[in-house]
Amino acid sequence: MTMANANRGHATSLDRGFSLIELLIVLALVGVMTAVAVPQMIAQRRAMRSNAVVREIATQMRYARQMAMSQQQAVTFQYDNVTKEIKIFDHNNSLLDFRSGTAVLVSNGGQLNTGAPATVAATVSLAQGGVAASEIEYGIPATLPTTALGDGISMTALYQNKFTVTFQADGSVVNPAGIPWSTPPVGVAVSQAIPMDRAMFIYNTKAIKGSAAAISVLGASGRIKVWRYNDSANKYQE
Repeated sequence: MTMANANRGHATSLDRGFSLIELLIVLALVGVMTAVAVPQMIAQRRAMRSNAVVREIATQMRYARQMAMSQQQAVTFQYDNVTKEIKIFDHNNSLLDFRSGTAVLVSNGGQLNTGAPATVAATVSLAQGGVAASEIEYGIPATLPTTALGDGISMTALYQNKFTVTFQADGSVVNPAGIPWSTPPVGVAVSQAIPMDRAMFIYNTKAIKGSAAAISVLGASGRIKVWRYNDSANKYQE
């Protein structure tokens, strides 16, 4: 057999390409890799979108606080866990019925007094950017720790399916007696000793560990912090 014939035979063998079995093996491997990768990509994308929800909550909360300080009046931030909406209430909506400070509060933990006049300064839906309203949930998932955050603040229970915090003119959060602390000053009734620190916990039901987060508010200063769940540390971290 000449060298030319040998080369021709080798080329012919290469030209035949993959056999059917080899092709099926490759397709099977691609299928397995796709089955593993696609759910992970979907979960990561959902977690990223959920993180945007948390940023939006913190942004609107800071906006309400800044409005209170710039206008020197009480402004209320409210999250509705039914509609998945945020509303910012401006209490200085009428020169004939001006209410600010503690006049807009009631004794159920500083929630919005439904009898106080207020203008809705902003309404923001959290069900946007690819996150469905049915996926957004308030609270701490059953598999995650329920201990207080690093600043000592625990989750605030919803009142009538709403999380509400009213910022005062100095940016603080106080109770109806004007007290931001759990221990009242001398001469103030113990019944008024309502801790005004606030913390709302939220997560995506479709990507629990990748989306679980919290936003806390220190009553005395009104400082707002964002916390995210760290799976490796098994706790919420700032």
